[in-house]
Formats: sequence, C-alpha cells, structure tokens
Amino acid sequence: MVGLGDRVGVGQDVADSTAPEGVDSVGDTMNSSERGGGGRARTTGLILAVTALIAGSCSGADGGAGSGGDSAESALAVEVVSSHPEAVSGGDAVLAVPTMDGPAELTVTLDGEELETRPAPSPAEARDLGPAVLVGGLPEGTSSLRVTAQTDDGDRLSGEVELTNHPKQGPVFSGEQFTMTRCSTEDFGLEASTPPTCDAPTRYAWRYIDTDGGYHDLDDPTTNPDDARIVETADGSERPLIIRDEFGVINRSPYQVSVFDPNPSGDPDGASFDASGWNGRLVYRYGGGCGTSYTQGFSLLGNAEPDLFAKGYATATATFNTFQVMCDDVLSAETTSMVKEHVIETLGAPVVTIGEGGSGGAIQQYLIAQNYPGLLDAIGPTLPFPDAMSISAGVLDCSLLVRYFEGAGGSLDQEQRAAIADQLSADTCGFWDSTFAAGVNPAKCGLDLVPDGGDAELLPGQRGGFITPPKDSIYDAASNPDGVRCTLQDANVAKVGVDPDTGWARRPWDNVGVAYGLSALNDGTITAEQFLDLNDGIGSYDLDGALQDGRSEADVDGLEAMYRGGRLNLGEGDLRRIPIISVNVYTDPQGDIHDRFRVFTVRERLSLDGEAPPNSVIWTRGIPEGDGLVEALTGGISLGTELIELLDEWATAIAEEPDGDREAVVERTRPDEAVDRCWSASGDVLAEGDGANEQPDCANVYPVRGDPRTGAGAPLSDNVMKCRTMSVAEAIDGELFEVELSDEQRTRLEQVFPDGVCDYSQPAVGETAWAGAWQRY
Repeated sequence: MVGLGDRVGVGQDVADSTAPEGVDSVGDTMNSSERGGGGRARTTGLILAVTALIAGSCSGADGGAGSGGDSAESALAVEVVSSHPEAVSGGDAVLAVPTMDGPAELTVTLDGEELETRPAPSPAEARDLGPAVLVGGLPEGTSSLRVTAQTDDGDRLSGEVELTNHPKQGPVFSGEQFTMTRCSTEDFGLEASTPPTCDAPTRYAWRYIDTDGGYHDLDDPTTNPDDARIVETADGSERPLIIRDEFGVINRSPYQVSVFDPNPSGDPDGASFDASGWNGRLVYRYGGGCGTSYTQGFSLLGNAEPDLFAKGYATATATFNTFQVMCDDVLSAETTSMVKEHVIETLGAPVVTIGEGGSGGAIQQYLIAQNYPGLLDAIGPTLPFPDAMSISAGVLDCSLLVRYFEGAGGSLDQEQRAAIADQLSADTCGFWDSTFAAGVNPAKCGLDLVPDGGDAELLPGQRGGFITPPKDSIYDAASNPDGVRCTLQDANVAKVGVDPDTGWARRPWDNVGVAYGLSALNDGTITAEQFLDLNDGIGSYDLDGALQDGRSEADVDGLEAMYRGGRLNLGEGDLRRIPIISVNVYTDPQGDIHDRFRVFTVRERLSLDGEAPPNSVIWTRGIPEGDGLVEALTGGISLGTELIELLDEWATAIAEEPDGDREAVVERTRPDEAVDRCWSASGDVLAEGDGANEQPDCANVYPVRGDPRTGAGAPLSDNVMKCRTMSVAEAIDGELFEVELSDEQRTRLEQVFPDGVCDYSQPAVGETAWAGAWQRY
C-alpha cells in the first residue's frame, strides 16, 4: 500500500492568475499534475517523498555509531506517512523510510536541533512502513527536517523532507474558517466549550454489541456482559465484542474513532490499547444532507454495522463530515485528512481507507476522491448524487415549479407536473422544495422538516437536536444585514469568491434560456400554450431568496472557480483510479429526492468516449424493509458489510501492485463479484454483469427519469450550470420544438425567451479546466 501522498507530488503551485476576487489562489495546488489525453488532468504517480543526495563520508562520532569507525552516509528517501506533507497538523507527523530493509534507529533534526520522536504505531495488521517514527514539536509553518537512519550494521543514511504544519484546529487548505456561532461538544460527552475553536479534551468510552446486534454503553469495559456477542480474535481466542470510542475535537469538529478492543483496560486517558482486534482497515463514514449551520454540528450517522467491528474494521467520522452541518466538500476533505492523520499517529497506518455514506455522504466521497486523491482508497457511495453545486439547479427549479403549480399552473394535473419535472412522481419536486430548496434563502439555516432542537428520533444518528445558528446571528436584510447567510454559495465563499458589488458569495444558479417542460411539450403531455405560460410565469429567486419575475443569471467568475476547483464532479483525480461501487436504492415512487437517474449521471461524467471506466460499478436494489424516506434523506439505509468487504478486497489487491499503470491495475485486480448488479427489494438478483442496470429485468422494475433540467433538454451528465443560448429562430429551425407552433405562438416564444433558448450542444458558460488535485484556498 502506498502512502497518503502516493499519486500526488510535492509543493508545485499551478496558481491560476485569473482566480476570482475573494479567492486566495483558487488554482493553487499542493501537487504537480500531468495532462492526459482528451485534455483531462491526471495526477502523477510520484511518491510522496523528498530525497536528499549527500556525497562524501563521515568519521568518528560525527559519522555515526559503528565499531568499524568510518561509515558511508548515503541517500535516504523519507516519506510523510500521516498526511500530505503540506497538510500536517497538530505539531506532529509520522515519518518513514519505506525503501529500507531491516530495522534502523531514526533521529530527526530541525536546524541542527534534535526533535522528540517515538516509534510510530505499528500493529501487526497495519501497513508496513519500514523504519518509522512519530516526531513531535513541529513549529507552525514550513520546516525542512533532516532524518538520519542508523542501521544495526553501522550504516548511516540521511535525507531531508519538507513539510508544513498547521494548527490542530485548522485551517489547513480549506481557506478562511466560517464564523462559529455554537459549540456542541457536550452532545458528544465532551466538556462544554466556546467559539471560535470549541475545543475540548479528548475522552474515551466503551460500548458492547449484544448477540442481536444492539449497542450498549459499558461503564466498566473490564467486565464481560452476559449478552455480549463473542467473536474470535486474530490469535484464535474468543472475546466479547467491546468497542472503544475516542471522542475529541479536530479542525473545530467533534470526531469519533471506533475500533474493537479485545482486552480493554478502561484507562480514561486511552494510553493502553490492544490493537490486535484491528484488521488494519479504516472505514471513513460520511453523513448526509446539505446545509449551512455555522455551528460545530451534529451527526446524521447511526451506528456502524456490528459486523464491521466483528470483522476488525475501525471507523472514523467527524461532524464536518456530515454535509448537513456545512455543505463544503473541501472542509470535509480537510477534516478527513486531519482525522485520518490522527488515526495514523495513534492506531497505525491503514492498509486501505474506504469511504462509506449516502446522499450528501456520497457527494463528499466523490469529490474527495477527485480533488484530494490518496485520502480514500475505495468508496461506496449510496443514494448517490454527483455533487452539490450541479444538482442545486434542479433543486431550485423544483421550488419554482411548486410555486407555479400552486398558482398559475394549478390546472396542470399530476401526470403533467411529473412530466415537466421529468420525474416519476409529482411529489419529488415537493420533497425537494420542503428540504433543500431553502438553500437559496440566506435566512433559512436548517431543514424545514426538522426545527432547531427537533425530535432526535426523527433523524437516526442525530445527537442533541438539530442545532442552527442563534437567531440573532442570522442575516436579515433589514435588521441584521451583516449576519451569517445560510446559502450554499455562502457556505463555500472561499471556493466561489466574493461578488464585489454585494460583498456576498458569487451565486452559481442560473436559469436564463431554460425551456422548462420542453420534453413534455414534445411528447404531447402539455400543449404549446401551457409550455409558454409555464416559461412566462416560472420566474426565479433574487439574492435574498425572494421570488422575482425575471430569470436569474449566475456570476461567471464564480462558475469558472467552481469548474477550476472541482466543485463539480468532473471525473478527475482518483475517480477513474480507485474502486467505486455506487449503490442506488430505488425510492422514486415515494417521491424521494434520491432519484435513480443520479447514479447514471455520475457514470456519464466518469465515462470517456462513451465507455464507463472499469473502476466503476453500479448496484441497484429496492428500499429495504423497515427503511423509509427519513433513512434515505440522511443516507442511513443499511446495506450490511458486503459492500465494504468487496471494496476492501479490491483496494487491497491494488495496494499490492503499487507500480505500473494505475488504471490497468484497477481493471486487472477487479474481483469477480465487482460487477453491476440489480436486486429486488427482497434481495433476489434481477440482473448482473456489465450493463445489468439497463437490462429489461432491471430497467422495467426500476425505470429512470431525470430532473427539471433534463426535462428542459439538458444532457444526462446534467453538469451545465449556465447554458449557452441560441435564438428562438435557430431553435425552431433546428427542430428543438417538435410540435407545430402558430405565428402567434412563435411571437410569444420570442417574448418569453428574449435571450434565446439553451443550446446544450455547446460547452457551458464558465466551463473551465480543472486546476488539479490538492488545491488550497
């Protein structure tokens, strides 16, 4: 297994001089990248190491310990194992010499002064690092460290590595931190804390899992509960399934690391831990939603599958990895990096790290794999969306359609409404409107269906209520114009930039030229007059989330920043280079927002020349018995351990072949079970193998529709934030409209679309090449 930084280089900026105002080096990256065929960027295969070549020899005490006197000082390749070298945090890091055979004593110096070191954690099942140490006392900023290895044979080898250390509470690469309005450490059993850091001492707790899979707190972990599940450990002994939980605050975010503890000591400081129950694999969990809370946050994740712990997996997550807290994929990536760094420094370096989570949790996995390769070695997104930014157009379209259907469009029946929205159910737009459409309103800081401090039972995994900013801190145009603004773009202001005219984040939403209901018109579900009335009355939202008559136009500089920074799923980075099994749970008939076409949108974006990459697998099944829309909304639908175990098998096989063409290795190591598959809700296989989801036995049971943008002619990729337009005359001549229009209707069409109609055959406005991996803001 290569390190966190494998596939990324060190320190080369590709800063884009056209970065929008308000964004610090949107194109700045922490890696070098090469441009592959078709103009797509691919990260390099450089190892994350810096090698210093030192000539000459040393003798006596200066030359190292060796009974023979003189010993040659040779080159040493040093790797920062715990994080990307420019993303070190908390003043410590694990340094290793993976190319050395045999033991060696490592010393680390900075400016000639020896730093404190101790052996890096190296449990039997963790990744083999070679000689490695945990070095502490690193100053903030960039340092050049000299690492010297003294072997048992008396050889002395030396090299240098440059790294940049950041505070434990960040930021590292996500840009200026948002205004923290509330802390929630007490909800995680930590001490009370105060903004802006909301820091609290680490605590350890234990739970056990009973024979039915239930979790129970365990005040005294040295006891063996009678109803505890018994599992066999690596040494063949049988032990109760007791889980050690570590809670703390990293990057201002409460985190939790959990692992099977076969011989718990109960030490409150966690100093004593038996790592023999860990299989060396880390499952990093991501929570759903997409919100802007300006708080320390909460968890929308229930308990992990008990079998994961029984099989030895460790899990980790943090509140900033729940997208409903702050819908910022870079903040989530940064938190992942810092929490994983802590895991490596305390448990050991995972052989592989596997992403898990649904809905907003799926978005995080895709974008972290794209923009911060090396953090995740495989991902299992469920209820998938490709990203937050591109789907926001269809979300806000739904809100506009709901308003129209409630007013001027009230005569349209359910079939017509569903056809206009290009969805299986007319209720889907209503669900979007009642949940995430509020992201257009700066004064709406939570889900409409869950009030502040709402019922914790409503959302599985939620702790302490659904906290939002104090009301007196929230933006109000009249009474509090400087308050926090809870829009998607304001949550990502460091990534999209600041509009100099308003002082607020640049808005990415645009509906100029969008011909709502075009497909419904062309197939005869609605009439030309109904089409014209719809597009004449649809309107849009202003910057404060109020309805307006005219269409909304996006800020092009902000759009360019989003494409360049990878806020859209572009199929870049590791998205064609690591195992991906995307799981669609079919909930379309219930009007759920996790509509089926999203998983095919993802595949379309990952495809090259119409060919899906060999690393991408789609599984489809009906909604499991006992689960419903709430579990779907939060990404909490349970799928057992099969997904994780298969991703583990695949990623482990890849890790054993670190050299060679990565995409070829991914294809060659693909397990036989890693194929497209379609199940019924009861678990019967309907179809399997390449193209299984398109086979009639699956497609007829689980039909695919779209969203209001595809209903207006957008492509399956659904990644056009702002379309280029063609004149109405060109649209008519090009047979965009497949129905006969009268002269009067043509005249009105010109009036409804004075700026023209979307031409989806052209590149999107603002579409810009991705600037590469490991960008900083």
